[in-house]
Amino acid sequence: MIGAGTGAGAGAADRPRVAVDSGGPSLAVPARASAGSGVGSESAARATTSVAMAVALGAVTMTFAALFLAYAIVRVQGAGWPPPGEAWRPRPGAWSLGATLAALAGSAAMQAAARSLAGRGSPRRGLLGAALAGLTFLACQTRGWTALQAAGLRPSSGIVASVVYTLTLFHALHVLAALVALLPLLRRTLAGRLISPSALHAAPRSGI
Repeated sequence: MIGAGTGAGAGAADRPRVAVDSGGPSLAVPARASAGSGVGSESAARATTSVAMAVALGAVTMTFAALFLAYAIVRVQGAGWPPPGEAWRPRPGAWSLGATLAALAGSAAMQAAARSLAGRGSPRRGLLGAALAGLTFLACQTRGWTALQAAGLRPSSGIVASVVYTLTLFHALHVLAALVALLPLLRRTLAGRLISPSALHAAPRSGI
């Protein structure tokens, strides 16, 4: 009889309880029904950030496409390239190559941080590497602009100069925005605090 009573009590605990209020009886959700709420909230957060990141990447891609389209139209309609009376852009130097390598390194570092977090490790090294790569890119890009101005090529020098400065400046702003989005995650990891996979998923992995 004792065993039967215990089993009945356990079964009754699993069944929905009836809560009576002034509006009439209503079913109350058992406490154990919310056991997977953490997993559900994490999945919902990741889905939301995935949509937001897709929209952001789409906007950035369309902006880059518009800039390249404007460059193509100007070049096709021109009598020659460079246009008559304008100096040709100096060949890419070490600073341009350094900026390209820094951009690739930053993307690889973000992917490494994501893999570390997926393996329940710390993404600290990956985030530090991505931040360092972003700062290196901005430094190389700034030094490249200085070299162009020293060679007499300024934004107001003509169509060629305006195209070069517009594309490189927009890319630098893109990297700067990625660094701003990365700072809160980096601060949490350096303080020894955990970050959720959805938070890292929201960071622009290819923005640097």
